[in-house]
Amino acid sequence: MNAVVKLLIGLLVVIAGAAWYWYGEVFKAIVGVTSLKALLLILAGSIGFVLIIIGLFVVWVEIEEIKDAIRQKKIRKNEKNKKVKKK
Repeated sequence: MNAVVKLLIGLLVVIAGAAWYWYGEVFKAIVGVTSLKALLLILAGSIGFVLIIIGLFVVWVEIEEIKDAIRQKKIRKNEKNKKVKKK
């Protein structure tokens, strides 16, 4: 596909997304809430989930750092023992 066609499709999708929230009152009869309120509800509900994911990522990184520090200590200890044995 040509880059210009992809650009036009992208612009149409952006316009459709903006219209979804601009004319959100139309969907109130169907769903019961406006699309903007639904978006805000999803955003408010996802804050806890995002915090959990960030916390798990931090825990994972720190566990890997602790494992690496233990590995480095073992390597240094083995090198030190090899030097002592050579003397």
